[in-house]
Amino acid sequence: MMENSNSNHNRNDSNRAKLNLNRKLDPKETAQYIADMTLELRNLAKAADLKSLKELLELCFYEGFTAANRVPLPDGELEHLRELSTASVAG
Repeated sequence: MMENSNSNHNRNDSNRAKLNLNRKLDPKETAQYIADMTLELRNLAKAADLKSLKELLELCFYEGFTAANRVPLPDGELEHLRELSTASVAG
């Protein structure tokens, strides 16, 4: 009887996991989650004195953090920056 209950429980967990995989992930939330997880892994690598692994995980953290906190440029700002750049070179 207990085995059947565990089997149903595992099946329900599996179905929930599939449903979560089918929904569209928010890129910023996903990037922040990855940054958080890699920071934890980086701390483990540092505590174990795994220098190369720690450095790779730091890079992953920075990339995730940057992606999660990226702010889009306002309309026309990129063109304005190009104009300023051209004016400073010509001036």
